[in-house]
Amino acid sequence: MLDAGTSFDNIFILSFEIVYFNIQYIIPPFKGEIIPFWGIINKNMYYIIHIIIILYIWNKYNKVKKTITWGQSAVVRSLKTKATQRLNAKNLFYPYFVGLIEGDGWISVNKKGKYVCYELGIELSIKDIQLLYKIKEILGVGNITLKNRKSINGLDLKLVRFNIRNKKHLKEIILPIFNEYPMITNKQYDFLRFKELLNNNIIYSKDLLDYKRPIKPLYNVNEILNIWYFKYWLIGFIEAEGCFSIYKSINRTSKIASFDISQTKSYEIIEAIKQFLGISANVYNNKKTQSFSIKTVKINNIDNIIKYLKNNPVKLMGNKRLQYILFLKELRTIPKYSNKINIPDNY
Repeated sequence: MLDAGTSFDNIFILSFEIVYFNIQYIIPPFKGEIIPFWGIINKNMYYIIHIIIILYIWNKYNKVKKTITWGQSAVVRSLKTKATQRLNAKNLFYPYFVGLIEGDGWISVNKKGKYVCYELGIELSIKDIQLLYKIKEILGVGNITLKNRKSINGLDLKLVRFNIRNKKHLKEIILPIFNEYPMITNKQYDFLRFKELLNNNIIYSKDLLDYKRPIKPLYNVNEILNIWYFKYWLIGFIEAEGCFSIYKSINRTSKIASFDISQTKSYEIIEAIKQFLGISANVYNNKKTQSFSIKTVKINNIDNIIKYLKNNPVKLMGNKRLQYILFLKELRTIPKYSNKINIPDNY
């Protein structure tokens, strides 16, 4: 007796057992004479067996088809999802990278003997060697070298440099990044010249015209604040130019937390950062160094900065990350900050 749970496989096997049983008892063991198989079986049984076989094949085909189709779709969906996640994560890294280059890097075209040298580079303290190796890993190109330099005080500074000079790599990897996420400071003028010369395949020094970066700002403050990737770019810029510190007050009775950031000849950038982070301090102009900066020690300003860093999907990646984590740790020990700021447990 077949029930609703009986599979087509079982029906198929059962039907052939019935046929085999009938063959055994209907076909006599004639000697030297062959009786046609289908001529012996009852006509109704013939049609029943055909229907069962057709249904079996149809069911098997659809099962396999569904399994393959669903399996392929699942794999494709999984791969697409993972690829999209990687792409999105990588895309957010790019404005960070641009901000880092604008803070501490360069993109240049220089004469080198008979030929022209194209280069994108950044030089940081040896403390950031892991950051530069991470950047090299993400981009898949570039060179890392160590060097020493004498400081103003005569001390040896240990530095690490990441640079790309391969023109193929510059064209295929760097140009698309900086096309999609243009620089916000006047270093963008350097890039535009770099891009034009590289695309025109200028290779000889004699064909390189003299260049001086224009001083006119590319954007005003409102335009900067409306750049959609500015909040991601700013993480890279803070990595290069920001500073988190805690120091003793003048009378040494309390500790003070501070955040400051600066850039040469970039008032609009610093003013935009000030407004974006909700910092109430004034922008300071150091006429001697031609740099603009802001510094704040106010509790509500520090709170704004912490919230921004906490909620941003792009994170500090280098030594500045360690500096910030230690900054948070110290803040928890200072009642006037810890009582008024929701300091995150981790970063």
